Amino acid sequence: MDRRAFISLSALLPFFGLSNLISCFSKGSINSIFNQKLTKDPNNIIDLHQALRYRIISKKGSLMSDGFKVPGLADGMGSFLVKDKIILVRNHEIVPSHGMKVGPFQNPDTQIQLLGKNHYDKNAIGGTTNIILDRDSKQVLKEYLSLSGTMQNCAGGTTPWGTWLTCEENVNTKRGNQTAHGYVFEVDPRNPSLNFPYPLKKMGRFNHEAVAFDKFRNAYLTEDRSNGLLYKFKPKNPNSLDDGELFALRIKEINDSRNWNQSLVKSNQPYLAEWVKIEDYDPKHDTVRQEGIAKGATTFARPEGIIADDKSVYICCTSGGHLKKGQIWKINPTSSKESSIELWYEVQDESSLNMPDNIVIAPWGDLIVCEDNSDINRLWGLTSKGKPYLIAQNSYSGSEFAGACFSPFDNTMYVNIQSNGLTLLIDGNWNKVIS
Repeated sequence: MDRRAFISLSALLPFFGLSNLISCFSKGSINSIFNQKLTKDPNNIIDLHQALRYRIISKKGSLMSDGFKVPGLADGMGSFLVKDKIILVRNHEIVPSHGMKVGPFQNPDTQIQLLGKNHYDKNAIGGTTNIILDRDSKQVLKEYLSLSGTMQNCAGGTTPWGTWLTCEENVNTKRGNQTAHGYVFEVDPRNPSLNFPYPLKKMGRFNHEAVAFDKFRNAYLTEDRSNGLLYKFKPKNPNSLDDGELFALRIKEINDSRNWNQSLVKSNQPYLAEWVKIEDYDPKHDTVRQEGIAKGATTFARPEGIIADDKSVYICCTSGGHLKKGQIWKINPTSSKESSIELWYEVQDESSLNMPDNIVIAPWGDLIVCEDNSDINRLWGLTSKGKPYLIAQNSYSGSEFAGACFSPFDNTMYVNIQSNGLTLLIDGNWNKVIS
């Protein structure tokens, strides 16, 4: 088993102590959290823990190795080791209303036509880019477009077989010859050029956010809606997502899990997770969610970031809880068919975690959380004992952090500052950060 697979399966095993986590977020512990020193940045990019340093490795608008530009609005991102090189696969959450030139093209009409079938939709400019870095120096060796013509590529996730799934957070109405959106696409980091844009339609057409796999190799998918659902996709064949069945999660006797007006769901209490089958997985309109709700599926408050270890699947619901500042759920699959779910954490105060979004596991076993709110966005760590620590804060642009991931073999972090159009490398003495 390679190191990345080992981290994905085992790093959270010592991590999840719910009672410790909730207690550390109580009002009595907030001062210790915010007394952690961050160094003010003279370049007005991010304030960072004093034991760390950052370096910009990619910037929107810069010319890439293939002649295209680095697109803007970088979001979800994954890290891979291929032929002794680090490869980052990075989403770009772009829609045509941002302007065609926010995408990778200097001359969109001409360049899109030249790409032919390797560009999914002539009217769309989302997709993914790959960054290849030297293993030792971490210097960028190559940067290129790896998926083209998709729409609003938000988050995604890595597969057990070493590819990246990029998810469209945009569903249009199917009309005539108009290209449909709202799908998941697979990007192979071993491909040195554009991947053919093949939509994985069986995984559903809805407002996709992210995806993670359990130990049975079922895929769990989040839907970023205020009444979004949690889905499970059961592949028919190993290492392939072309065919399979899609289900939505139903918590028995709980139709609404958001706890906005009243606490219908109690923390730390396991509930039976049932799964209702979605028949119309590729509808004309954005109705997958409606079919699920009609069959009794439970609604969640903006399900976004998701990650799994070998026992559980953890999901950030960005606006859950009575403060609408976030929940973290845990699904525990006990077999390929049976599972339970519990509300693992819900924000209870105004001062700590504020609208968690992307999540990733650090090589030392902690959970790293990216915030996405309209106030001040921060990058948090949570230790194995449930102690939160600040890693970074965006005190300048208001942009969210997104796509946090780590080198496949060491403690180097990569993260995007979305609105700034920057991808950063962060390293240093992490022992001082977590102490």
